[in-house]
Amino acid sequence: MGRYLVAHYLPTTLFSLKDSQATNAAGKTLLVPSPYAVKMALLDVTARSQGVGAAKAVFIWLKSLEVRPSPPQYACVSNAFIKIQKPWQSKESGAKAEEARKKAILDGKAPFQPTVAFREYAQFQGELRIALEVSTLKPEEVEILKSMLLRINYFGKRGCFMQFTQFGELEELDETFITMTGDQKTSSGSVMHYLDDFGAKMTWEKVNVYLKDKPDRETKAALLPYQLKRSSKRSSLYTRVV
Repeated sequence: MGRYLVAHYLPTTLFSLKDSQATNAAGKTLLVPSPYAVKMALLDVTARSQGVGAAKAVFIWLKSLEVRPSPPQYACVSNAFIKIQKPWQSKESGAKAEEARKKAILDGKAPFQPTVAFREYAQFQGELRIALEVSTLKPEEVEILKSMLLRINYFGKRGCFMQFTQFGELEELDETFITMTGDQKTSSGSVMHYLDDFGAKMTWEKVNVYLKDKPDRETKAALLPYQLKRSSKRSSLYTRVV
């Protein structure tokens, strides 16, 4: 039997988080923050509030923690086409590519150019809960984790704000939490996501998004306790089954 620290949040704005396997042009949103997104949010607030050295120390015990979200009672997902900026790319190669790039900059078409992309935004009603399995952590590490969880003010795309409300503890997760491949219990929901987490070979250097090293992601199938109530070309309404 485990020991879970549960952080409660109230969504205060629209939520959007692209599946890590989605293309830039077509990004359907996940309905919960992935374990990868939660851990990156924790490292981000630690680095901002305590410094990079503290975040590096937290990464050592955070990378292998089990993270399970419990979605809000209702989620209404709106479909939208938005304008985004994408890096300008030349169709030429070699020296011609550099000449084309310079000409595009002079013409105002580089380094970025506008294009249209599909995005989804979810409006939640109810609490989002994030459970972290902390039975292997030392008491002082649990206190550090609590201090970071209450500092988080958004998950997913920047601006998807969440308001922390309270902590709770559970010995066993109930049916409102997602289940993942390999779990003994299975959610009664009918919505499946592929959620990523830190892989076994994830290192502190690979966490840095400004380096070229690709992060080690482990993707698992997750079943959400949601069912689709109704849908149109503009939006879809999901309700939690428990």
